Amino acid sequence: MMRYQTKLLITACLLLALSLSAAGLAYWGVSQSHSYLSRSRIAHQELERQLQLSRHSQQLFKAWTDTLLTGISDRPLGAAYLHQVIESDLAELDRLTQTELAMVGSEERRMETAELDRLNAIKSEFQHALDQLGEVEQLRSRGRPDVAWSTLLALLKGGIDKKLNELIEVAVADETAEVVRIDADAARLLSRLERISQIHAVLAILITLGLVMLLLQRLRAPLAELLRGTRVLAEGDLSHRIAISGRDEFADLGQSFNRMADDLQSHQKALQSAHANLEAQVAERTEELHQANQSLRKVDETRRAFFADISHELRTPLTVIRGEGEIALRGRNKPVAEYKNSIARIVEQAKHLSVLVNDLLFIARQGAGAARLNLQTIDLGNLLEKVCGDAKVIAHPKAVDITYANGSAEELVHGDPARLRQLFMVLLDNAVRYSNSKGEVKVDIASAGGEVRVRVSDRGIGIAPEELEGIFERFRRGGNASEHNEEGLGLGLPVAKAIVEAHKGRIEMNSRLGEGTTVTVALPASPAEGVA
Repeated sequence: MMRYQTKLLITACLLLALSLSAAGLAYWGVSQSHSYLSRSRIAHQELERQLQLSRHSQQLFKAWTDTLLTGISDRPLGAAYLHQVIESDLAELDRLTQTELAMVGSEERRMETAELDRLNAIKSEFQHALDQLGEVEQLRSRGRPDVAWSTLLALLKGGIDKKLNELIEVAVADETAEVVRIDADAARLLSRLERISQIHAVLAILITLGLVMLLLQRLRAPLAELLRGTRVLAEGDLSHRIAISGRDEFADLGQSFNRMADDLQSHQKALQSAHANLEAQVAERTEELHQANQSLRKVDETRRAFFADISHELRTPLTVIRGEGEIALRGRNKPVAEYKNSIARIVEQAKHLSVLVNDLLFIARQGAGAARLNLQTIDLGNLLEKVCGDAKVIAHPKAVDITYANGSAEELVHGDPARLRQLFMVLLDNAVRYSNSKGEVKVDIASAGGEVRVRVSDRGIGIAPEELEGIFERFRRGGNASEHNEEGLGLGLPVAKAIVEAHKGRIEMNSRLGEGTTVTVALPASPAEGVA
């Protein structure tokens, strides 16, 4: 079945064709009317000039013959003017004939050519008559009036202007007939145009009405079906479907309507099902809210504990600094060595306090996405080797063995050497601190998937599974860690995580209670450029 878009396009093309044909017909009619009007005007002008030529020639010959008959020696009055007028008439007739000859078709060209030949004959005959009258005048002016008189009588008896008049009369008759013919042709053209216009108008009206009726007839049934379907659907009957066959736009619209009804019916069933389960969901959400409130209370307790811990941790070095200062200032003057010892303890506690504050600031800045790093391309293997050497000093009192395995020549990353050193020092310090005496800490490095991965493993006390999830929270220490070693603020692993995330890496921790812990750090690998 043809689509309505195609039907409308065909209808528009037909209407456009009718409009163009009407415009073409009008243009052709105007052009033909203009042509006939121009031909008629020229024919009338030629007829008028032919009549003027006949009248002027008769006046001219009458003036000459009267002059010769009366014996007046001077030229007739007005002869020169009439001669000039006749010349003008002949010239205008020649121009009009040439113009008409350019306008006519091949069928009429022969007639116009004959008319032009007849005009040339009139000119020749007119000049011949004037020459004969001129000879009579010359005989009389030479003193031979009797010969001039006898010649004039012969010319008059022979009809000096008879042939000229006959040619002019034929020209007038032919031009009159041509005027009548052209006017008749113009009248017939107008009548034909009128009939054609009427027929065209009737056809245009009939075709337009036929197309409109056809479109309305084709549109009525699908529109009625669509309206009925929307009304039934609006009344709540979602099971109703529209039955429109074919492959036109209404069939597509019907299919879309049916799909919409299917979706609405599915949504209604889903809503009914959701309504049926609403009470259970409300109860479930209520329980979730209760658990969320408990979690919030735990978070609040953690926050309070956090502020208590940080207050305690900051209070201790501040108390030591204040106490050492008061002792140094109390009483009589003391030896210089005693002042130096007090100042040294103050400096030590100030350094400890500065490190604590710097770590807290770095964690806060990393959380806000504004951590400050001195980035450069470094060989992570060399840095780890140096850090492991420094960590052996920490491990010596517990006789913990630190082994480092580097599987390749260079492991390049783009990072801050100081912060990365701090990161791995924290991990090694924790591994040594929570290892058993004479234990072992293993460090290895390798590249895989565009990353440089470092693993720090120990066989220490391990971490309980329920405490492993929050191990990277600030001031959070597991119970097992607190029992094993009272020292520590619970700030090392949060700082380590902040450093890794600042380098766009990731850190993971796997641990089993009583078996040990493995921390994996993955950093983006860097191409080989300048190595710091």
